[in-house]
Amino acid sequence: MRQILVGGLSRATKAEEMEETFAVGTSATTPPLRDVEDGWPTPRIFWRILFGAIATYVLLRIGITEFHNPNFFPGLVVIGSFVVPLAVVILFFELNTPKNVSVYQVGKLLLLGGALSLILTSVLAKVLPGSGVGNIVPATLTGILEETGKALALLIVVGNPRYRWQLNGLLFGAAVGAGFAGFESAGYAFNLARSIDEAFTVIHLRGLLAPGGHVIWTAIVGSAIWKVKGDKPFQFGMLVAPVVVRRWVIAVVLHGLWDTGIRPAWVKWTILSIAGWYIVLGIVMQALDEVAAAKKKAAA
Repeated sequence: MRQILVGGLSRATKAEEMEETFAVGTSATTPPLRDVEDGWPTPRIFWRILFGAIATYVLLRIGITEFHNPNFFPGLVVIGSFVVPLAVVILFFELNTPKNVSVYQVGKLLLLGGALSLILTSVLAKVLPGSGVGNIVPATLTGILEETGKALALLIVVGNPRYRWQLNGLLFGAAVGAGFAGFESAGYAFNLARSIDEAFTVIHLRGLLAPGGHVIWTAIVGSAIWKVKGDKPFQFGMLVAPVVVRRWVIAVVLHGLWDTGIRPAWVKWTILSIAGWYIVLGIVMQALDEVAAAKKKAAA
């Protein structure tokens, strides 16, 4: 945890380094397997993205609070809703040591995948009504519908044979989950807030909670799909493989408990966030071992 979350703050990151970090994932910029890092990486860029996005949000807020210009409000809602989910996605991008996923693919899953997952969830809610928050049954049903909708959105990229690693699945799941979370937060800020101050409250609360929510839940499911697929052609039967079902259930349980009325809420959300990241880091450890084993086999 210290190496991943704090190690990147030990020294300044130059703009050139950031550009090189993002200039990967194409057929020409994906490193050969022998050059892929198989140890624990030290992400640095996600901190810079987070600080830069927060600075952008602060500037837009000044435009509203100090200059009373309502034209700043839509941008503030969008930036405020995506600032933390996007930073977590960049963290997973840096953890993707094979460096075989481009920024284009991440952006596609963040935007198109996020929007598609919302539509798929809405369709599933028509088929299986009764979801909600508060009591355990509607909260669990919400987890089932939303985690299924986000998992199905991952199918837009699952057939690409270039993506064979669990680390890829973690990144793809994080991107879809971030898109879902960002669009959902923006909707809440627009529709549930009766004033600008309430919109600020919604954005700030969901921003603080974002690292423990949709992003990691879908990352857990995505990792399982890519663990089963590996370098084989995708088949729909893979979606019911034991490891996929098991990790999907974990995501549903975390999501369902998150939406229950258990009090105090902050204690509940903190415990669930810690549990979720404990699982994610365990998957990252397994995924890095997967890369190391493949390198050793290729070198033999």
